[in-house]
Amino acid sequence: MEDSFTVQKMYKREKRLPVWSCVILAVCLSLGFISAQNCDVIISSLHSSVKNGTFHSPNWPSKYPDNVHCIYKFIGGRNERVQIRFNKFDLQGRAPSCEHDYLDVYAQIKSDREMEKLLDAQMTGRFCGDILGKLPNLIVSTNNVIILSFYTDASKSNKGFSGFYQFIDASIYNIGTEAPPRMCGYTVRSENKMSGYIVSPTFPGMYPDNLFCYYKLQGKPGQRIRLKFHEFLLYHGGDYCPFDYLKIYDGYTSDRPVIGTFCGNYSNKPVLYSSTEALHLEFVTSQGRVIFGKTALENQADFISERKGFNITYEFSDYFVNLDFIQPDSEHVIGTECDQRIMSKKETNGTITSPSYPNSFPQNVTCRYYLDGLMDRQNLEKARITFFDFNIPGNMPYCMIGYVGLNEDSRLGKGAVKEKFCGTLRPPSLSSEGPRLVLTLDTNGAVRGGRFMAKYKFLTDFAIAGIPIGEGLCKFLYDSTKVKAGYFNSPRHPGNYPVDQDCEYIFRPSIGEFVLLAFESFLLEERGPNEAGCLQTDYVAIYEEGQPRNNFTLVEMHCGTLSPGPFVSTRVVKVVFHSDEEESLMGFKASYQFLAQRDMDCGYHSVHGGGIGGVIKSPDYPRKYNPSVFCQWVIKASKDLNRIMLELSHFQLEGKIETMGCASAVVRLYTDERDIRPHQILCGKVGLDKSYISVGTTFKITFVSAPTSLGAKGFQISWTEVNEGASCYGFKCAKNNYCISSELKCNKLPNCGMGDDSDETSECPTTAGIQILHIAIGTSISSFFCIILLICGFYHRRKFRSERTTQDHDHVEVRYVSAPTGCNTTDRLLMEDGHNAVTESPRTCQKVSMV
Repeated sequence: MEDSFTVQKMYKREKRLPVWSCVILAVCLSLGFISAQNCDVIISSLHSSVKNGTFHSPNWPSKYPDNVHCIYKFIGGRNERVQIRFNKFDLQGRAPSCEHDYLDVYAQIKSDREMEKLLDAQMTGRFCGDILGKLPNLIVSTNNVIILSFYTDASKSNKGFSGFYQFIDASIYNIGTEAPPRMCGYTVRSENKMSGYIVSPTFPGMYPDNLFCYYKLQGKPGQRIRLKFHEFLLYHGGDYCPFDYLKIYDGYTSDRPVIGTFCGNYSNKPVLYSSTEALHLEFVTSQGRVIFGKTALENQADFISERKGFNITYEFSDYFVNLDFIQPDSEHVIGTECDQRIMSKKETNGTITSPSYPNSFPQNVTCRYYLDGLMDRQNLEKARITFFDFNIPGNMPYCMIGYVGLNEDSRLGKGAVKEKFCGTLRPPSLSSEGPRLVLTLDTNGAVRGGRFMAKYKFLTDFAIAGIPIGEGLCKFLYDSTKVKAGYFNSPRHPGNYPVDQDCEYIFRPSIGEFVLLAFESFLLEERGPNEAGCLQTDYVAIYEEGQPRNNFTLVEMHCGTLSPGPFVSTRVVKVVFHSDEEESLMGFKASYQFLAQRDMDCGYHSVHGGGIGGVIKSPDYPRKYNPSVFCQWVIKASKDLNRIMLELSHFQLEGKIETMGCASAVVRLYTDERDIRPHQILCGKVGLDKSYISVGTTFKITFVSAPTSLGAKGFQISWTEVNEGASCYGFKCAKNNYCISSELKCNKLPNCGMGDDSDETSECPTTAGIQILHIAIGTSISSFFCIILLICGFYHRRKFRSERTTQDHDHVEVRYVSAPTGCNTTDRLLMEDGHNAVTESPRTCQKVSMV
């Protein structure tokens, strides 16, 4: 039997039948069912009013026979389509190879000509197995014919298949003027039809592979077109729709701007508008779809995902919003009715109005205004709107019949409105939090029109929290009377800061308060290891205000990656950030706190030298110090010619000054109490071979821990009042020639300076020997008494054991009684066992039996 089945062959068989058989054949044809060779089937609506029914494999519901090849042909009328749906399916084999039994479906037969062979027809799919879910949910023919080719081998047979068929009206697919033969395309003109629908070629059945269909919608000048997605379900192969898609162009041809490329499922029923009187749509499908992450099957269609296609309604109208109200510096957001987008050209400004301004806006429209500030490597802006004419019908705060509002979400067409304004009272100025501001005009439900006009301006946004000082300037104020704590940062942190930028941060504490600054992250460009190197690159500088007011003095300067230590001051503090024209990095982020002096639980300490020395310890040393602690010690020498010298006895703070800086805790050393800039900054674990000496009679030490500090053991610093004169009435250090108090000799603390331990070694041997002797004597005496006690205990134990009674005396009472006559002792020990008592004098008493 040939692998084809034609109406012509069917008719030839009819001519060979007797007359009475022809009558039976006519009856079968009238019922819409005919069988040839006990296997081939034709179901036709040409001579029957029955438009639907069932079909099944041979012998259903029993197993189908082996070695058969059956053709099922469904033929509709000229203006009909065929749709089939399987409800049972069980064929031997496994997709996609289907090496045993299978069913081939042909739903794209281009005509019902008698001589057309199935080998030349495009196959919709080959199916086998027992998983109904892998079959198309619904199959609709592209013309009026569907053919099923059922093949079985001799190895095994299963139950087979059954399904439903229906002949449907094909007029729903006549969208407009059809393209030339063998092309899938339609042209719809408004003079023929003002509204209607566009459906994919086989909607709601599975659309075929390798399609290219176009739909041209053309109206009159002044008209616009609205599209509404009612049903849309295409295969979704990725965000950019690489397989099946519908692409919509805003104009007559495919070289116009693209409104959108659509695939997947659009259950939210989006609405699109043309900018002019024309739209061009292209529907494209592919073959061999793949699921990302899985092996592709060449030329294997994906039937698991539902592919219904689309049903979209269209409408031509000249009542849609006229776009003339959009200013030249704005552009219409294509695909929307009246949305517009305004792009900054570096701190530019302009005007926005409602549609038809100064006339009333139309009712039942929604227009969005997207104001986009610059956002690139160098620039970051935010938008601000100020209203000058405002009259929106309605009452605040509900605004039920129209409003102007600020959107929560800045994405195109997304998000709810968080602030609504209506009435005749002008709203306050509105500013964006980021580079985009979205304003929405909604007139749905309005009983009458209104209007508004507003000015917009783009301002540089440094993404810094604080009170701006001057418009467009990177200057910010942090006042204790306004807010007690917060953060400040380099511009655009954690993004890279712009190049060639200068920023100022002013911190103003109230009387009796500290301002505590603590850096949490720090990453700047680095050119050199010291302040001179920082001046040639990006840096952060800290200043304190002096007298007169606004006279600031540099305290510290930092660059590179080493974080500055926490900083405390009772004065007004100014932090300056500078970036040069070279590379930019992430910058810094820091916290600030205004704290009462009593909250920093260490405070100020004034220490008088008294000609000797002493020790300074961190709070709770050697236990961990607490966060947010500030301590200051000022040590003053007793004589004008004396100096104060510091040496580190123990030093262990958080951080590492060589590699990460002092973000959590820091000690600052000032060689004079009047100094504003520290002589040395210390953190981490510092070696004990360092000493520091004042330039005058005072030395100042400060310790600060950050609010985020976890604590460490802290420090112990030895200080000494020294004299460098020729005459010395105390102890003269051997190497450094410092004159120190004799009381500091051999105190187990460094007092002679770096590399000189003569105060602990040169005159300490005698004292050390006496101490050793005392220890030796004490140890010997203790050992002697221990030996005596051991001997006595051993002797007493043996004597006691020798005088114990026999084991069957189970009760013994011990007490002291008077000694008998003739004994030398005044007392005797009486031992009773219930029968006899034995007394014994240590010297002269004899043993006596008593009853």
